[in-house]
Amino acid sequence: MRAKRGSKRRVKVALIGAGAMANGVHYPSLVEFRDVSLVGLCDLIPEKLERTAAHFGIKRTFGDYREMLDKTKPDAVYALMPPHHVYDVAMNVLQRGHDLFVEKPPALTAFQTDCLARAAADAKAITGVGFQRRYHPLFVKCNKVVHKHGAPHQVVASFYKFIKPGKVHGYYRGAIDILTSDAIHAADAMRYYAGGEVVSVASSVRKLGAWYDTSFNALVTFSNGATGVLLTNWRTGGRRLTLELHSIGCSAFANADGVGEVWANNGKDPVLRQTHTEAAGSEERHVHQGFRAQARAFITAVKTRRQLHNNMADAVKSMRLVEQIYQNAMEGGRSGA
Repeated sequence: MRAKRGSKRRVKVALIGAGAMANGVHYPSLVEFRDVSLVGLCDLIPEKLERTAAHFGIKRTFGDYREMLDKTKPDAVYALMPPHHVYDVAMNVLQRGHDLFVEKPPALTAFQTDCLARAAADAKAITGVGFQRRYHPLFVKCNKVVHKHGAPHQVVASFYKFIKPGKVHGYYRGAIDILTSDAIHAADAMRYYAGGEVVSVASSVRKLGAWYDTSFNALVTFSNGATGVLLTNWRTGGRRLTLELHSIGCSAFANADGVGEVWANNGKDPVLRQTHTEAAGSEERHVHQGFRAQARAFITAVKTRRQLHNNMADAVKSMRLVEQIYQNAMEGGRSGA
C-alpha cells in the first residue's frame, strides 16, 4: 500500500530496528512531521522495543517484521539494522511492494546493493539510503554559494577517527570493513558534490599498526572534468569530517561539526561564515547533521513518487567506488604497517 501521488493524508511508516541511530536521529526526525504516522515498530529485543515505542508514542509493537507489515500495511518502511543483517529484510520489504529507507551501507557489497536496486525498480518503489551528508545544512549552503561561481572542479572529502586496533575487528566483529561501513560517508560526499560519473581511481590502502585496513585515500577523476580527493584514516588524533569545494574563483571549507567558510576572488573576508548549528538553525543533532532534511526528502518522495538522489540505484555507484579503491590499491601494491 502506498500514499497516493500528491495525497494530503499522512504517510504510514513502519519501523524495523530500535537501536542507537534509530532512536538518536531517524525517529526524532520522523515524529516532527505532521504528515507522517508511525504505525508500528519491530525489534527482536523486547526491552529496546518497548522503550523505543513508549518514547515515540508508537502503539503497535512486533517481534516479527513480516507480521507488522501484514497488519499495519504501511506506505513506507524504515529498516535500520547492521549492514550484515539488513539485506534479506530489505529485499523482502521491496518484494512486498513497500517504499524503503535504509542506513548506509545498504548492503555488504555493490552486487547486493545492485540486487536491491533492481528489486526496487521492479516494484516501482521509492528508496532512500542514509548518506545524510548530502543534506547537511552547512555543506548544502556552502555548495550553493560555490555554484554561483560555477560547478566545482575539485572536491576534497576527509574523514578522520582514532580507533585503537584490537584482536577483534571493531565493526560488527569483522562482518564489514571500515571503508564500506563508515568511511563511505566521505567517499559518497565526494562523489555527490563533485557530480559526474567516476572515470578513474588511484588509491592507497594501509593498515597502520593494525592487522586490518585503517587508512583509505584516493584520487578520483569524474566525467565532468572534476577531480575528487578522498582522505580517510582511522589512526589519527580524533574524529573530524570536512568538505572542500573549489570552483573558478571560489572555495568552500566546511567542518561537519564546526565552521564553514566560503572565499571568493581572493577577498579579504569570507562571503559566508557560519557554524554547522547556525546553518541549520538548531542545536539538535538530527537537524544540524542533515538527518531531518533527509527524512523530509524521503517522505516527500513517497508522496510525489519522485526518486531521491540518494536512492538505492545511486548507492550502487558509491559502493562500486569503494570496491574500485580496494582494487586499485591491490593492483598497485598495498602498503602494510
